[in-house]
Amino acid sequence: MDSDTRVILCGGLAMVTGILLGTGLGLLMAPQTGRRTRRQIRNYLHDTTDGMKDMAGETKDRMNEFMDKGKRFVEDRI
Repeated sequence: MDSDTRVILCGGLAMVTGILLGTGLGLLMAPQTGRRTRRQIRNYLHDTTDGMKDMAGETKDRMNEFMDKGKRFVEDRI
């Protein structure tokens, strides 16, 4: 592994470590109760997963429409 790659990997590792430590300290030092913080995290994750499921469903619907159009196009050409 050359020097430039090593520097980039160390910098990336330092950045990820800093983000994780900062997040952890921020949660520990928050001016609200742990119960409230956990509830907020749970609600955020629940909302995010619901949004992702909705987006996945919409994407699936669009892909099915695209596939149907492609099949019709091919059938019309035959």
